[in-house]
Amino acid sequence: VGEENYQLISDGCDKLHDAIEQQLKLPPAEKLRDGLSVVLAGPPNSGKSTLLNALVAREAAIVSDIAGTTRDLIEIPVAFDGIPFLLTDTAGLRDESGDSIEAIGIERAGKAIADADMVLWLGREQEGPKHLRLIEVEAKIDAASHIMKSAGALRLSAKTGEGVSDLVGLLVREGREMLPPPDSFALNQRQRHLLRDTALYLSHAAKASDPLIMAEELRQARLALDALTGRVSTEDMLDALFGRFCIGK
Repeated sequence: VGEENYQLISDGCDKLHDAIEQQLKLPPAEKLRDGLSVVLAGPPNSGKSTLLNALVAREAAIVSDIAGTTRDLIEIPVAFDGIPFLLTDTAGLRDESGDSIEAIGIERAGKAIADADMVLWLGREQEGPKHLRLIEVEAKIDAASHIMKSAGALRLSAKTGEGVSDLVGLLVREGREMLPPPDSFALNQRQRHLLRDTALYLSHAAKASDPLIMAEELRQARLALDALTGRVSTEDMLDALFGRFCIGK
């Protein structure tokens, strides 16, 4: 391989690697199936369960003035303007709880928040969890004693319905940005895994100084693409067959 051709192959690997990385940045196909995860979070009695019921238009969660009523995750699938969401009510967040069951609920709430696509924070402003898409919600505006927030917060009353439609509209706008656009295709977990492997091999090939190493990295990239497209050899099919099943004589 001449030096000029070697450079052309290296540049081609870089361009294909970058194209794959751009595709991997798009939302996964599972979001279309499972819905975008929206977690309602805040301290006890901040109005999370009442808001969940208002969003799904039914009594899905128990509402009570007793702190710690919600102890486990309550997940409700719903669609707004054709966009699927999974709304999750969580246990009220507080530093100490004398109830071991409530403590488990608080721990699960923390994990749900960490995994969420969006978090609706009903607690005091700037005291919510660190999250890329945290939405400050000023809830219970019908009550004089509600937690006041700045003008940037979304004001609503789940009890009277004021502002609930504004929240739904915001979720829809944010959701459209997080789902694959209509004119594109979405990759599932298996496809993303194989494309990540392909991109990795292409990156190694582009940096290889030895033509033999480059050739091997390109071969591995091709095998990953073959697995992605379903183009496999008879030997690969037999390996998969004997690897998954116990076949006797």
